[in-house]
Amino acid sequence: MKSIEEIDQDSGKWVFDAEAAHRFTDEAEKNIPDYWKVIELTSGIVRENLAQNSRIIDVGCANGNTLSYLYKQGFRNLFGVDASAEMLEVARKKLAAIDRNFPARLFHSKTFIHAMAFDAIICNWTLHFIKEREEYLRAVFDSLVNEGLFILTEKTLQSQIIEQQYLGFKQEKGLSDMEISHKKKQLENVLVPLSVPENIELLIKVGFSHIEIINARLGFVTFLCIKSQNK
Repeated sequence: MKSIEEIDQDSGKWVFDAEAAHRFTDEAEKNIPDYWKVIELTSGIVRENLAQNSRIIDVGCANGNTLSYLYKQGFRNLFGVDASAEMLEVARKKLAAIDRNFPARLFHSKTFIHAMAFDAIICNWTLHFIKEREEYLRAVFDSLVNEGLFILTEKTLQSQIIEQQYLGFKQEKGLSDMEISHKKKQLENVLVPLSVPENIELLIKVGFSHIEIINARLGFVTFLCIKSQNK
């Protein structure tokens, strides 16, 4: 449920602490190609295809950047879920500034919220941290209304060529070789990417019949999936 991870040096366990939460946007911009472009693309698809009273949830909502963007587009029936209490605290403060009722619609959970049906589910830079991918995706599929939209962005398996290009991207963003190496080591066996075909195969397996790639850069791929009961 998270995009930036920090390791607890005392326990050796992965935690998402307050410091990481407060610097999330900067970290995302330096480590995720097309970060803001994907948020804008997500917002545009939702805006052009759904009514403004549509129910939308952002899975792995982090510090609320996507939800804030959608709110500015006129959407009000917005929800968020994240596994990090610290990250949600940052999101609640940010979103309460634009809507005092927003914090009540943010949920702290490692599993998907089953109690509601959604017109759109957004899951950008999150699923590759979840071990039970198929189970999670089935919950997403079951929670969508018919013809509902699912937007998924994943870091996928990179060839050596693309991995080198991605290294160059992070260097251009100002990260040192030591920082890059340290982050890579921290994420081993925590962020577990699948190939593009494996992602598509999994999406088909849980029930999506319409799947297309709408953005891709340096191994980070955005899929648009539509739930249709009329295959």
